[in-house]
Amino acid sequence: MKVNVLKLKSYLVDVLSFVGMPEDEAKIFSDILVQADQRGVKSHGVMRIDGYVRQIERGRMKKKASHTVVVENPVLSVWDAQSSCAHVISHFAMLEAIRKAKNFGIAFVGVRNSNHFGAGAYYSKLAADQGMIAIVSSTASPTMAPWGGKEKLIGNNPLALSAPTVDSPTVTLDMAQSTVAFGRIDNIRTQGIPNVPEGWAFDKEGNPTTKTDDVYSVVPIAGYKGFGLAFFIDIISGMLIGGNTGARCANGPSHSFLVMDPVAFGKDIDAFKKELEDRIAEFKACPKKDGVEEIFMPGEIEENCFSKSQEEAEIIDEVVDQLNALAERLGVEARL
Repeated sequence: MKVNVLKLKSYLVDVLSFVGMPEDEAKIFSDILVQADQRGVKSHGVMRIDGYVRQIERGRMKKKASHTVVVENPVLSVWDAQSSCAHVISHFAMLEAIRKAKNFGIAFVGVRNSNHFGAGAYYSKLAADQGMIAIVSSTASPTMAPWGGKEKLIGNNPLALSAPTVDSPTVTLDMAQSTVAFGRIDNIRTQGIPNVPEGWAFDKEGNPTTKTDDVYSVVPIAGYKGFGLAFFIDIISGMLIGGNTGARCANGPSHSFLVMDPVAFGKDIDAFKKELEDRIAEFKACPKKDGVEEIFMPGEIEENCFSKSQEEAEIIDEVVDQLNALAERLGVEARL
């Protein structure tokens, strides 16, 4: 069903404020969640709010974000998030990476002992909006087996990259290292759909399955390549900054935010954006296969979805029911 965006954000702020989150941070959190739904990434949108609220209630997620600085120099920071809301602390971490990159051309901010940070595109696009290139990644609790194995030992470890443009939608690649994020399968379960598409999942024996109830792990993209990418994200976004990987992410995953300023590389920013636009035009002009109407750039479909949902976001009916049930459980007046 269609839900008014402002009403949806207001609902989230009311719920988060009720459980003790400061209003300014609740607004950041709600913006990130709703933007995911507006972009059509429903696996990382408002469907997750009940789980986040329960983390706050159990003390697993702090009501107010804070961090200690573990490592600090002009181009590098490592923060301990102390179980803060990952969406909020990641927002702050990306702003810090942007600030450093403006001064020194390149910057890396690592955040450890955090929580699930949602859709990575939100953070990488913050940098692109400032005329910079960003690479964002995170470790995650296990949803995949190493290629050839059957036990879940590694997360699908999301990776998001953005680059600035002039007229075209911001070029953004936001992907899990699995064929689909586990959240999409959770959505299918929520809707009571008995099967998932072929190529999405394995059962507990490591065999392909399409039965929703038999899904144990998700399939890495391109087989061993997807596992390899996830492993290197474990190394860079986890081990390098003293963060958690694999099952240890139950104690808090870790994230990394790398920002590069084209100006520091000797590029005039307007010329750089024009060069990128020209490259996009080359791809758009590529002869198309039969049945293909348009060639899309990374993130273009999501940006088109976002532009069409400025007033209303499409939310799964069952998720709306869950949101109203959450408000009723908490005793919050907000309803959708």
